[in-house]
Amino acid sequence: MNAIAVWSLLAGASFFQPNVSFEKQVLTERYYCDGITSGDINSDGHPDIAAGPFWYEGPEFKVAHEIYEPVALPMADSPSNAMFTFVHDFNSDGKPDVLVLGRVHKHEAKWYENPGESDELWKSHFVFERVRGESPELVDLNGDGVPQLICHWDGRWGYIQPNPAEPYEPWKFTPVGENEDWPQFYHGQGVGDVDGDGRLDMIVNDGWYRQPEKSQAGNWPFTRGKFSLEVGGAQMFVDDVDADGDNDVISAVDAHGWGLAWYENQRPSGEFPFVQHLMMHDRSREKEFGAAFSQPHALAHADIDGDGLKDVIVGKRMWAHGPKGDVEPNAAQVVYWFQLQRDKDGGVKFVPHLIDSKSGVGVQITAADVNNDGRVDVLTASKLGCFVFLNREPASDAR
Repeated sequence: MNAIAVWSLLAGASFFQPNVSFEKQVLTERYYCDGITSGDINSDGHPDIAAGPFWYEGPEFKVAHEIYEPVALPMADSPSNAMFTFVHDFNSDGKPDVLVLGRVHKHEAKWYENPGESDELWKSHFVFERVRGESPELVDLNGDGVPQLICHWDGRWGYIQPNPAEPYEPWKFTPVGENEDWPQFYHGQGVGDVDGDGRLDMIVNDGWYRQPEKSQAGNWPFTRGKFSLEVGGAQMFVDDVDADGDNDVISAVDAHGWGLAWYENQRPSGEFPFVQHLMMHDRSREKEFGAAFSQPHALAHADIDGDGLKDVIVGKRMWAHGPKGDVEPNAAQVVYWFQLQRDKDGGVKFVPHLIDSKSGVGVQITAADVNNDGRVDVLTASKLGCFVFLNREPASDAR
């Protein structure tokens, strides 16, 4: 019986245990980076893992190769020059390269050229002076095969992108919004088709920019309105959470405080249509939601249990501002997945399931099938190291 059939039988129940179990594998116990991703680095048909200065050979992930000189970092400080890692073939030579973004206010962005079978360190290429915004995303906005990196610069939201004809030249910034002097440490950004017109829009915590039919044609129309009324979240995702035919938004409420939420698109005219529904909040509501942890600074969005519905993967960031900063800095460094459930009356619930309590997140967590078994795995990097959680089907109970 497939997962959809199981859901059909159990849809009237308020909760059921998903057929998911995670196997933890430690890639390193040293702090090198705050972001992690996957891609077939050596083009052997097996996904590999890239995290800061290393890439790890799949499908075993036991052999590490240096991309640039690795330097282990002190956990109490925040010196990381590798906050985000992305994989893409930037020079079109058939070998996937690696883009590394450092801290918003300290480091220039670079991409590292894949040398192929050589074990030499990868040659770096300058991308851009600074990448503003705390949750940049690399995505092909207009489907032309060229990736864009979502960020803001000189007070305007937009994207930077390479020129395929001159791949080694610095990337160019293209604004989509007006100059509003956005803060460099902005919380809450993402990409998705908000209005259902088939084009990817740009979402920020203060509203969303609609991609016009000709995406290079100047300013994108901006629908203004707050999603989170707190500091704002991290990654933002678009999905029809309640299956009512329009697209909703998912994010953290406060990346350095408390809260996860989905924002229901209620489509009234003349006002911002998104209404917040909490998925998790602080300790006072832990029993209500089934979990409570602070600093949800990295989110992913994927179908963990194979039921056709996308779930939310998120964890607690460790010591974003040191061992005495933020809320509950020394609480367990957890990683959870929140299972999307819908009942027969149209109700929605996100049910939390603990993946691990000794790993946590930095600012980028990845959900991808890294061992080609058809199940979505979870990759995370934090000040405790880098980890892969393989999504395994639990053994059947003995009868």
